[in-house]
Amino acid sequence: MPEDLQEALNAFTRERKFNRKGPLCVALVMTQQARANGLPLDSGELLTEGGGQVFGLGKSAVQAILQRHGIIRVLASEGGRTSRGSISNMREYVALLNQLHADGRADLDAIEAFWIARVHEFFAAKPFRIRLDASRSLRTVVRDVLAQAEERQKTTPGVYYAGAVMQHMVGAKLDCALGAGKFEHNSYSTSDQQSGRSGDFSSAMSPFTSPRRRAKR
Repeated sequence: MPEDLQEALNAFTRERKFNRKGPLCVALVMTQQARANGLPLDSGELLTEGGGQVFGLGKSAVQAILQRHGIIRVLASEGGRTSRGSISNMREYVALLNQLHADGRADLDAIEAFWIARVHEFFAAKPFRIRLDASRSLRTVVRDVLAQAEERQKTTPGVYYAGAVMQHMVGAKLDCALGAGKFEHNSYSTSDQQSGRSGDFSSAMSPFTSPRRRAKR
Protein backbone atom coordinates (compact mmCIF):
# COMPACT_ATOMS: atom_id res chain seq x y z
CA MET A 1 0.00 0.00 0.00
CA PRO A 2 1.33 3.48 -0.86
CA GLU A 3 2.57 5.29 2.23
CA ASP A 4 0.34 8.33 1.71
CA LEU A 5 -2.77 6.12 1.48
CA GLN A 6 -1.73 4.23 4.61
CA GLU A 7 -1.26 7.50 6.48
CA ALA A 8 -4.66 8.82 5.34
CA LEU A 9 -6.45 5.66 6.47
CA ASN A 10 -4.56 5.54 9.78
CA ALA A 11 -5.41 9.19 10.50
CA PHE A 12 -9.08 8.62 9.66
CA THR A 13 -9.25 5.50 11.85
CA ARG A 14 -7.67 7.32 14.76
CA GLU A 15 -9.68 10.54 14.49
CA ARG A 16 -13.05 8.91 13.82
CA LYS A 17 -12.48 5.89 16.11
CA PHE A 18 -13.09 3.44 13.26
CA ASN A 19 -11.41 0.56 15.06
CA ARG A 20 -14.66 -0.54 16.77
CA LYS A 21 -16.90 -3.25 15.37
CA GLY A 22 -19.73 -0.96 14.17
CA PRO A 23 -17.53 1.41 12.17
CA LEU A 24 -15.49 -1.54 10.84
CA CYS A 25 -18.70 -3.06 9.46
CA VAL A 26 -19.53 0.26 7.78
CA ALA A 27 -16.06 0.55 6.25
CA LEU A 28 -16.12 -2.99 4.85
CA VAL A 29 -19.59 -2.72 3.31
CA MET A 30 -19.08 0.79 1.90
CA THR A 31 -15.79 -0.29 0.34
CA GLN A 32 -17.73 -3.13 -1.26
CA GLN A 33 -20.33 -0.62 -2.48
CA ALA A 34 -17.52 1.37 -4.08
CA ARG A 35 -16.32 -1.81 -5.80
CA ALA A 36 -19.81 -2.55 -7.14
CA ASN A 37 -20.90 0.96 -8.12
CA GLY A 38 -17.67 2.86 -8.62
CA LEU A 39 -16.57 6.16 -7.12
CA PRO A 40 -17.60 8.75 -6.20
CA LEU A 41 -20.48 7.54 -4.06
CA ASP A 42 -23.56 9.57 -3.09
CA SER A 43 -24.16 9.06 0.64
CA GLY A 44 -27.80 10.11 0.16
CA GLU A 45 -28.39 7.10 -2.06
CA LEU A 46 -26.88 4.72 0.49
CA LEU A 47 -29.80 4.88 2.93
CA THR A 48 -32.82 2.60 3.12
CA GLU A 49 -36.16 3.89 1.86
CA GLY A 50 -37.15 5.24 5.26
CA GLY A 51 -33.75 6.84 5.70
CA GLY A 52 -33.20 5.19 9.06
CA GLN A 53 -30.49 2.69 8.16
CA VAL A 54 -27.51 2.26 5.85
CA PHE A 55 -28.48 0.35 2.71
CA GLY A 56 -26.83 -3.07 2.41
CA LEU A 57 -25.36 -2.98 5.90
CA GLY A 58 -25.94 -6.19 7.86
CA LYS A 59 -24.37 -9.32 9.28
CA SER A 60 -24.56 -11.37 6.07
CA ALA A 61 -22.88 -8.67 3.98
CA VAL A 62 -20.09 -8.19 6.51
CA GLN A 63 -19.46 -11.91 6.97
CA ALA A 64 -19.36 -12.49 3.20
CA ILE A 65 -16.51 -9.98 2.95
CA LEU A 66 -14.68 -11.47 5.92
CA GLN A 67 -15.01 -15.01 4.58
CA ARG A 68 -13.27 -13.97 1.34
CA HIS A 69 -10.27 -13.28 3.57
CA GLY A 70 -10.56 -16.53 5.53
CA ILE A 71 -12.22 -15.01 8.62
CA ILE A 72 -15.21 -16.95 9.93
CA ARG A 73 -15.65 -15.25 13.31
CA VAL A 74 -18.66 -12.96 13.60
CA LEU A 75 -17.64 -9.32 13.80
CA ALA A 76 -21.06 -8.00 14.89
CA SER A 77 -24.33 -9.89 15.37
CA GLU A 78 -26.27 -7.21 13.44
CA GLY A 79 -23.37 -6.23 11.21
CA GLY A 80 -23.58 -2.65 12.48
CA ARG A 81 -27.07 -2.25 11.02
CA THR A 82 -28.79 -1.21 14.23
CA SER A 83 -26.06 1.10 15.49
CA ARG A 84 -27.29 4.68 15.89
CA GLY A 85 -23.96 6.00 14.65
CA SER A 86 -23.84 3.95 11.44
CA ILE A 87 -25.38 6.66 9.23
CA SER A 88 -22.95 9.36 10.33
CA ASN A 89 -20.08 6.83 10.09
CA MET A 90 -21.18 5.99 6.56
CA ARG A 91 -21.26 9.65 5.52
CA GLU A 92 -17.82 10.34 6.98
CA TYR A 93 -16.32 7.26 5.34
CA VAL A 94 -17.93 7.92 1.97
CA ALA A 95 -16.52 11.46 2.12
CA LEU A 96 -13.06 9.93 2.70
CA LEU A 97 -13.43 7.51 -0.22
CA ASN A 98 -14.60 10.31 -2.50
CA GLN A 99 -11.65 12.48 -1.48
CA LEU A 100 -9.20 9.65 -2.08
CA HIS A 101 -10.82 9.11 -5.48
CA ALA A 102 -10.47 12.81 -6.34
CA ASP A 103 -6.80 12.62 -5.35
CA GLY A 104 -6.25 9.50 -7.47
CA ARG A 105 -5.45 7.37 -4.41
CA ALA A 106 -8.55 5.19 -4.07
CA ASP A 107 -6.96 1.73 -4.44
CA LEU A 108 -9.93 -0.34 -3.26
CA ASP A 109 -7.97 -3.59 -2.97
CA ALA A 110 -5.46 -1.91 -0.67
CA ILE A 111 -8.22 -0.13 1.26
CA GLU A 112 -10.13 -3.38 1.86
CA ALA A 113 -6.90 -5.06 2.98
CA PHE A 114 -6.36 -2.20 5.43
CA TRP A 115 -9.77 -2.77 7.05
CA ILE A 116 -9.26 -6.53 7.15
CA ALA A 117 -6.04 -5.90 9.10
CA ARG A 118 -8.02 -3.73 11.53
CA VAL A 119 -10.53 -6.59 11.95
CA HIS A 120 -7.66 -8.93 12.84
CA GLU A 121 -6.47 -6.40 15.42
CA PHE A 122 -9.99 -6.10 16.84
CA PHE A 123 -10.27 -9.87 17.34
CA ALA A 124 -6.71 -10.13 18.70
CA ALA A 125 -7.48 -7.52 21.36
CA LYS A 126 -10.39 -9.51 22.79
CA PRO A 127 -9.30 -11.22 26.03
CA PHE A 128 -9.40 -14.93 26.73
CA ARG A 129 -11.84 -15.99 29.45
CA ILE A 130 -10.89 -17.99 32.52
CA ARG A 131 -13.71 -19.53 34.54
CA LEU A 132 -12.64 -19.88 38.15
CA ASP A 133 -14.32 -22.83 39.80
CA ALA A 134 -13.04 -24.62 42.89
CA SER A 135 -14.26 -27.93 41.47
CA ARG A 136 -12.01 -27.62 38.41
CA SER A 137 -8.35 -28.62 38.51
CA LEU A 138 -5.56 -26.28 37.42
CA ARG A 139 -4.86 -28.64 34.52
CA THR A 140 -8.46 -28.22 33.33
CA VAL A 141 -8.21 -24.43 33.51
CA VAL A 142 -4.97 -24.46 31.50
CA ARG A 143 -6.49 -26.79 28.90
CA ASP A 144 -9.50 -24.49 28.60
CA VAL A 145 -7.31 -21.45 27.90
CA LEU A 146 -5.27 -23.38 25.33
CA ALA A 147 -8.48 -24.58 23.66
CA GLN A 148 -9.59 -20.95 23.32
CA ALA A 149 -6.23 -20.05 21.80
CA GLU A 150 -6.42 -22.92 19.32
CA GLU A 151 -9.99 -22.02 18.34
CA ARG A 152 -9.01 -18.38 17.77
CA GLN A 153 -6.02 -19.56 15.74
CA LYS A 154 -8.33 -21.59 13.43
CA THR A 155 -10.42 -18.52 12.66
CA THR A 156 -7.50 -16.12 12.22
CA PRO A 157 -5.11 -17.65 9.66
CA GLY A 158 -1.43 -16.82 10.03
CA VAL A 159 -1.60 -15.85 13.71
CA TYR A 160 -0.24 -18.47 16.16
CA TYR A 161 -2.12 -17.77 19.37
CA ALA A 162 -1.59 -21.21 20.89
CA GLY A 163 2.19 -20.97 20.79
CA ALA A 164 2.15 -17.48 22.28
CA VAL A 165 -0.17 -18.53 25.11
CA MET A 166 2.00 -21.57 25.86
CA GLN A 167 5.10 -19.40 26.06
CA HIS A 168 3.39 -17.02 28.50
CA MET A 169 2.27 -19.98 30.64
CA VAL A 170 5.76 -21.47 30.70
CA GLY A 171 7.16 -18.08 31.71
CA ALA A 172 4.62 -17.78 34.53
CA LYS A 173 5.43 -21.30 35.75
CA LEU A 174 9.16 -20.52 35.80
CA ASP A 175 8.50 -17.39 37.85
CA CYS A 176 6.34 -19.36 40.29
CA ALA A 177 8.86 -22.19 40.64
CA LEU A 178 12.12 -20.22 40.74
CA GLY A 179 11.02 -16.74 41.76
CA ALA A 180 10.24 -13.64 39.70
CA GLY A 181 13.30 -12.06 38.12
CA LYS A 182 15.34 -15.26 37.89
CA PHE A 183 14.68 -15.57 34.14
CA GLU A 184 14.58 -12.97 31.37
CA HIS A 185 11.33 -13.25 29.36
CA ASN A 186 11.81 -12.72 25.62
CA SER A 187 9.28 -11.74 22.97
CA TYR A 188 7.34 -14.58 21.36
CA SER A 189 7.29 -12.95 17.92
CA THR A 190 11.05 -12.38 17.65
CA SER A 191 13.18 -15.30 16.47
CA ASP A 192 16.10 -16.46 18.61
CA GLN A 193 18.49 -16.36 15.63
CA GLN A 194 17.52 -12.82 14.63
CA SER A 195 18.00 -11.44 18.14
CA GLY A 196 21.06 -13.55 18.96
CA ARG A 197 19.39 -14.97 22.06
CA SER A 198 19.75 -18.56 23.25
CA GLY A 199 16.12 -19.27 24.12
CA ASP A 200 12.70 -17.89 25.02
CA PHE A 201 13.75 -17.53 28.66
CA SER A 202 17.30 -17.09 29.82
CA SER A 203 19.27 -16.58 33.01
CA ALA A 204 22.93 -16.36 33.87
CA MET A 205 22.82 -20.11 34.49
CA SER A 206 20.78 -21.62 31.66
CA PRO A 207 18.71 -20.81 28.56
CA PHE A 208 15.27 -22.37 28.15
CA THR A 209 13.03 -22.72 25.10
CA SER A 210 9.34 -23.51 25.54
CA PRO A 211 8.28 -27.00 24.33
CA ARG A 212 6.00 -25.74 21.52
CA ARG A 213 8.66 -23.42 20.12
CA ARG A 214 11.31 -26.16 20.40
CA ALA A 215 9.09 -28.56 18.45
CA LYS A 216 8.79 -26.06 15.59
CA ARG A 217 12.53 -25.86 15.03
